[in-house]
Amino acid sequence: MSDQGGYGYQGNQNWQPSPYGQPDPYGRRPTNTLAVLALVFAFLIAPLGIVFGHIARGQIKRTGEEGDGLALAGLIIGYIFTALGILAVIVWIAFFGLLAAAFGNAADEASSRSFTYTTPYSYSTTTTRAPSAPTTAPKTTTPPRVTTSIGPAPTVSGTDRQGFISGGPSCNSTNPAVAIAVTTGSRIVICETGVGRYYYKGQRLSDGATIELDDPTPTGNGFTVTNKDVTYKLTSTGLVITGSGGELGREPALEFWMN
Repeated sequence: MSDQGGYGYQGNQNWQPSPYGQPDPYGRRPTNTLAVLALVFAFLIAPLGIVFGHIARGQIKRTGEEGDGLALAGLIIGYIFTALGILAVIVWIAFFGLLAAAFGNAADEASSRSFTYTTPYSYSTTTTRAPSAPTTAPKTTTPPRVTTSIGPAPTVSGTDRQGFISGGPSCNSTNPAVAIAVTTGSRIVICETGVGRYYYKGQRLSDGATIELDDPTPTGNGFTVTNKDVTYKLTSTGLVITGSGGELGREPALEFWMN
């Protein structure tokens, strides 16, 4: 029975399946692989998510594939995570910079306090005299006082040719004093060993603390002696104490004598 001219089904005798490589007959398009990777790497390695996102969107424009939303999401999340990572690095750098500065300041402060001064400077009850050349060094134990009469008598009250008779420093044994002073804060005597060398003895008036230093240098109208980084300069005008940071104290002379 013929279908022509009737109401029956008329088949399409020329129908053929879609050839391989043609678009899906139902309109389905594949999802771009890099778009998926962009979203995944946006959470794992944000900069890679940004790179894959840009490449995927370019490919999708050319091929018509699905996945533009995934690529865009990967770009946005990747940029956010990258910005947060950069901000975290900046914060860490700033934190460690402040920490290093704090440690550096603490170290500098500790170094500056390695030699402690009290007002206006520090005396010690022990001698700081360094070993010297084979000459007769002053003894730290003072035998019975034997006053020498060589040279003019000192004009400072309560003193003789060895220094202060009582209540102040005096030279060892028979060493004569070559300078004696009373300042607003100290009693001081410069002694000669008898071989052209000198030593310095000082006493702080406020608490009686003493200091003894070797080899003060004559400076015309007085003497200068150094203890580590502190310098004591005694002249007829008084005692000036300086350190590495500048002047530590200044004591005007009340009485001064120099041979």
